[in-house]
Amino acid sequence: MNRFIVLLGLISASNCFAEIPEQVRTMMSCGEFASASEVVEALPEVTCFEKDSINEIMDRIRRDFSVPYAEGQKAIQEKYPFATAEQIESWVKSKYIETKIIDGKEYMFRKSISNLGRLVPELSSAKRAEQIQTDAEYAKYAQDAIDESAGGQLKTYRVTVRFTMVLNAGVVPAGTIVRAWGPFPVENGRQSDIRLLSSSDKVVFSENSLHNTVYMERPAASGKTVFEYELSYNVTSKYISPEYILKNRKPYNTDSELYKKYTSTEMPQFIIDDEMKRLARRIVGNETEPLRQASLVYDWIDAYFPWAGAREYSTIGNLARYTLDRGYGDCGQVSSLYITLLRALGIPARWESGWMLHPGHVGMHDWAEVYYEGIGWVPVDMSFGVLEAAKDVSVRNFYKTGIDIYRFASNKGVGGKLSPEKRFVRSETVDFQLGEMEYDGGNLFYYRDWMPSFKLISIEEIK
Repeated sequence: MNRFIVLLGLISASNCFAEIPEQVRTMMSCGEFASASEVVEALPEVTCFEKDSINEIMDRIRRDFSVPYAEGQKAIQEKYPFATAEQIESWVKSKYIETKIIDGKEYMFRKSISNLGRLVPELSSAKRAEQIQTDAEYAKYAQDAIDESAGGQLKTYRVTVRFTMVLNAGVVPAGTIVRAWGPFPVENGRQSDIRLLSSSDKVVFSENSLHNTVYMERPAASGKTVFEYELSYNVTSKYISPEYILKNRKPYNTDSELYKKYTSTEMPQFIIDDEMKRLARRIVGNETEPLRQASLVYDWIDAYFPWAGAREYSTIGNLARYTLDRGYGDCGQVSSLYITLLRALGIPARWESGWMLHPGHVGMHDWAEVYYEGIGWVPVDMSFGVLEAAKDVSVRNFYKTGIDIYRFASNKGVGGKLSPEKRFVRSETVDFQLGEMEYDGGNLFYYRDWMPSFKLISIEEIK
């Protein structure tokens, strides 16, 4: 299956999907999912692989928009007794609550209720206080990285993690071959000496992929089927001071392949059109220095796009556009907006992601890298923002040109093919952090069909 589509602006064009019939596409755009499923099942020209992809996307949207509006309204009023029906409706109009009509019924996005405390100004004081405390913690990691950089002696740490993928019993017939892909650290200048320590099955490492992975396969058991591996790697922080960049940066070689690649449109996530260029120019004004432009873009996103829980990326056509439209975003969404705006200014930028390993905050995470001629790639964590709790300006702005040790980076881009290539639509068509699983009957979706587990075992300084 080698045809590409963009379905309702929902599906990554870099993944293999069905060529959606116009009739089905129209039904899906109107939220007529049940009718769309019936029609696509009856079309003889649509293969079983393509049907699986189409139905999978609709199923993901249903799961994200799984709260009937009336139930969501009741839950909001239980949490915020002062909220009237009219006020909740105003929050919908202000885009604090995302809704969708599916098969004639209106549903709220399942994370909308928890997002209200972050997005609605009169409800966000507790979250702001919590963020100040988190910023104070991150400021300590930033200060350590800055001090090590200034002293010319970076500390190296050995990280050990365990990744487990458990397929639920009965999902796949016993004896059927199950294929599994898991994340694996990538050599990036900060991560090195990467070793697979143990694995439940023979491992095949990925080749030439944006997503660094390990691949395993085996017949499904009659009960649960467990894939597991343990690995370790060395990691250091990285900090390039703004002063150093300004002093040593050279003019961009605009004829180089690197420059052309990372300042160009990369469908469907990084689209450099006239509207994005105009927005980028409004943000930076008359500033022409790339580093200062990047800083202005960072400050603008940090000021106007608060963090909020996200929908499945595979149901969003373009993360940057979605973020602009909604006025908020999670780490990957604000990072994609940052990367897109920098590319629109002619500043090379790219995606990096995996997991954050900070004490008490272990979880999936996305960030970026910016290229300065004569300096190289500089890490940038957009969603960490300006650390307001820090008094020192270098610490406050650390994540504009630096990154701490608490990282597990496995992706150098988005929407890439897995290695070996996956046959069915991926559970996550943009990023790759939880892993993927499938069998001959179709894709196996994480959390629904199987459970991923990322366990940080240790981070120890190498003396």
